[in-house]
Amino acid sequence: MKSDDGFTLLESLAGLTIVACLLLLLLQSLSISITQLKRADSAILAASLSRSVFDEIGILYPLKQSRLVKQVNNIGEWRATLSKRLNTLGSITPNNFKTDTYDIHLEIKIKKALYEFHSIKSTSENRIQ
Repeated sequence: MKSDDGFTLLESLAGLTIVACLLLLLLQSLSISITQLKRADSAILAASLSRSVFDEIGILYPLKQSRLVKQVNNIGEWRATLSKRLNTLGSITPNNFKTDTYDIHLEIKIKKALYEFHSIKSTSENRIQ
């Protein structure tokens, strides 16, 4: 029963199926994009927090061999491990300067994701004789 002035039921269903499949693909792509955006936002937050923590170590937290743990509001937490390095400068540093170098291993946990950062900090004191 084909009519000259419209579409058949089969043609309408085929067209509707194609449109539904395209919308499903678009929705899936959008979902993946939102997930990636959340991950990127979390990584940016962790990188920003790591810069702040590295700046605070040595000022608010003394440079010595230790483990530091701190909760960050309701966002997550960070753990820093400070370990002393061997003095590799040897005879390059003058006798009246004492230089201590520390490796800093920082772990930041935000929403089940773990981010790791590493840095080195030094302290020096002038010993007057």
